[in-house]
Amino acid sequence: MKRGEAVKVETDLWFLQRFRLLEVLAEDQREAIRRVITISELKRGSRIYLPGDPAEHIYLLRFGVVKLGTSLPDGGLLILTFLYTGDLFGESAVIDEGPRDHVAEVHEDSIICAVPRGPLLEVMRQTPEFGYQLTKLMAVRLRMFKTRVEQLLHRSAQARIAHTLLTLGHQFGAEVGSGLVIPLRLSQRDLANLVGVRRETVNLVLQDFRQRGLVEAERRRIYVQDPVGLAAVC
Repeated sequence: MKRGEAVKVETDLWFLQRFRLLEVLAEDQREAIRRVITISELKRGSRIYLPGDPAEHIYLLRFGVVKLGTSLPDGGLLILTFLYTGDLFGESAVIDEGPRDHVAEVHEDSIICAVPRGPLLEVMRQTPEFGYQLTKLMAVRLRMFKTRVEQLLHRSAQARIAHTLLTLGHQFGAEVGSGLVIPLRLSQRDLANLVGVRRETVNLVLQDFRQRGLVEAERRRIYVQDPVGLAAVC
């Protein structure tokens, strides 16, 4: 993991509790994990890991925004998903000894907790239920990626962009009037990498959405003015 200085911290393991992973662990197991956690503050654009890097940790996003993606032949990045405060990622490290096959990059300044692979494997050997719950989490992530690929294959550019904006709005946005505000710095390039089209196409589609009163896009946020109308585009 390429990052700034990592500092060991005491933590109540709230992130594991969020996924109900601690319920099956004894107190000494919780303490063993607590002792090896490190925390890092990373700036926008920092790479947490790259394809080919060893899978030595799992990570929790304690604060901020991280994006997962896969590298494109032209050097770009196809964004698979955005992660927000409380999300776990890199979890395949606990069952797969192979290197990383995707990119994890900081999209907004973030605080990230890292748990080494070894102690987690030991806990899984001692408590199979812990491993079962973690495997369920990985299955959800794989299903989400599969759905994303299907969307890219079978929808028009307009439908992809509309569906993506609605998904971000419903999952992470806030209701303002009859619309949704997506509090995410999302450039046209980011949207293009998220839906698998050219940036110029995103520009044309957003202009069309703006003229139809569906979306207003600013540098720091996107406002979905008419979620119902945007859903009709999907």
